[in-house]
Amino acid sequence: MLTEKNKQIIRQWYKTLQEQNPHFIRRAAQSTLIAHIAKTIAGNINRQQRILLAEAGTGTGKSLAYLLAAIPLAKARNKKVVISTATVALQQQLIESDLPLVHRAAHGEFSFCLAKGRQRYCCAHKLAAASSAPLTLNAKQQQLVQRMAIALQQGKWDGDRDHWPSQIPWQVWQHIVVDGLSCSVQSARHRSCPFHKARKGLKQADVIVANHSLLLADLKAGSGHILPPAEDCIYVLDEAHQFPEIARDASAQDLSLKQALKELENIKQLDKDIAKLLSSSSTAASSIKLRESCAELTRCFNKLNDIAISQQHNFEQQYWRFPLAQIPQAIINLASNYYKEANKLANCLQTYASLIQEAASNGQMKSAQAEALLSKLSVLQSLAESWLDTLYSYANEANQKVYAYWFHKSDKDIHLCSSPIEIGGILQHLLWQDAFAVIAVSATLSALGQFSYYLNQIGLANLSSQQLIKLPSPFDYNNVLLTVPKTIAEPDHPEFTNNVVDYILKAQTHQGGILVLCNSYRLVDKVAELLQQRQLSNLWVQGQLSNQQLLAKHRDCRAKGETSIILATMGFSEGIDLPGDLLTDLLIARLPFAVPTEPVMASHAELLESRKQNPFMLLTLPSASRKLVQSCGRLMRKESDSGRIVLLDSRLTTRRYGSQLLAALPPFKRSDH
Repeated sequence: MLTEKNKQIIRQWYKTLQEQNPHFIRRAAQSTLIAHIAKTIAGNINRQQRILLAEAGTGTGKSLAYLLAAIPLAKARNKKVVISTATVALQQQLIESDLPLVHRAAHGEFSFCLAKGRQRYCCAHKLAAASSAPLTLNAKQQQLVQRMAIALQQGKWDGDRDHWPSQIPWQVWQHIVVDGLSCSVQSARHRSCPFHKARKGLKQADVIVANHSLLLADLKAGSGHILPPAEDCIYVLDEAHQFPEIARDASAQDLSLKQALKELENIKQLDKDIAKLLSSSSTAASSIKLRESCAELTRCFNKLNDIAISQQHNFEQQYWRFPLAQIPQAIINLASNYYKEANKLANCLQTYASLIQEAASNGQMKSAQAEALLSKLSVLQSLAESWLDTLYSYANEANQKVYAYWFHKSDKDIHLCSSPIEIGGILQHLLWQDAFAVIAVSATLSALGQFSYYLNQIGLANLSSQQLIKLPSPFDYNNVLLTVPKTIAEPDHPEFTNNVVDYILKAQTHQGGILVLCNSYRLVDKVAELLQQRQLSNLWVQGQLSNQQLLAKHRDCRAKGETSIILATMGFSEGIDLPGDLLTDLLIARLPFAVPTEPVMASHAELLESRKQNPFMLLTLPSASRKLVQSCGRLMRKESDSGRIVLLDSRLTTRRYGSQLLAALPPFKRSDH
């Protein structure tokens, strides 16, 4: 339970934070959020299920609220606080701003660090080898390798890819990145490598900042593999509205058939190379099994490729999807007959890894040579395990009703894909049942004003109302004028694009910062073409520039007082901050309904229909509502922000659901015409 001592510590930190930061504004909603989080973690609300979903509008101060509430209670209960985010920007804000503020207010009574996956660190020994022995790199790239090696050796760089002053090309990074086999903590010479130094710091920290993908990887591997065990963690899921989709993608499978056939040839060549280095008696049995598995999997992948090619007429655009998991029996038979071969192959590769590690420790093989082989084995073993997962998902009839299955055809390859449709059951197993406490926060957890859509997504449909809290933003939304034109053409009408252009030109007369969000790249291109015909200056189009370049151009223009227009997809509805006069006019062209042909969404709709439920009301509309709220949220990032929002979709006034979507938006000042 929440003790008086717990409350006193939280109050003291909060008071000190205010005293140390004269411009800090204490908000009622933030205090309410702190209290709810503390009560949840302490078990006051539900001792058996310490879970809270908190929606708090922009400007509430969510991050400071959960830091002030969670850290003192974690310290009192000998738990760790693991904060999981969806974006690098929020991670940076926490590490560089919010955590230092609270750390100072707490007089340094806790430690914190940022957790990253292996792929973000270089291996010191790979880097040393690459700097001394020329790789298949050009002169400029080889010079970069040598500069990195010197900087690491002199302690001027910590081996973190994100801490190098410029972007490291993948052509270079792939040669020096850490892998699970060659850069092992079991090897004395690797214990001081950048990755293992970072992991050591992770174990000692009281507060760990991670991302959703890393958290899910840890949970799938068995919690405690990367981060502390779930039962010892108070998880804070910030930007929690993105968590279900990221969790679903983490459980999806994608088998690239032509690439897999190519990698099988690489495995056979590696088998020959290893046979030359190790005694035949130690490798003979594994070599036979490995070659057998490669032959069987080659047969399997060729047959799957032939099936896809023979069914070209069934592909809609790039997809051949199997409605309601009605997979052709030939594919099920192949998956059932061959998934064990992928497992056998993965085991053979692991056996080879053990033999090489043993040979290196006995001095029968040079360390550098062993590590080069282990690095290759690590990649190939991961591939074999992914093949196993994909084939098993097609062979496992128990999962087939709640999975989406499809072939995806790209320019040069055909992919066999599968994905869970509903992720709630997986999250129940991975997270909810084992974690000490979970606090999920976001500015947009609800949809159409209700939490039900999100609760169904994450598998917590029975969560009590006491474990749900919705707090308003402190912003004055009367500073924003929302317009819903009634005379604009329907989105599918030929005149619609011209109407969008007319409203952009009207917004341009305000001489401010303009952001136009379109529901597709196709619409972006059509609008851009018409605007460019009018020779508009300061028009920055997504796809024609990188996002960073586009934002930089826009900021430069606004700094000079010039009108500037960003034309982008709905991807710009999140993670883009344009406060003040950087954004004065926001135009949203078409409602953000998801593409119904996307395989997982189409399969989800069919699943709901099979249950006699309405997919539009339960899936499509709530998703669009939340995306629309997020999109409108781009305009108000600070209390002083003001401007205009124009929703360019006549369905808001002609369809019954239009009033529901508008009612779910913040209380902007309205001007309909």
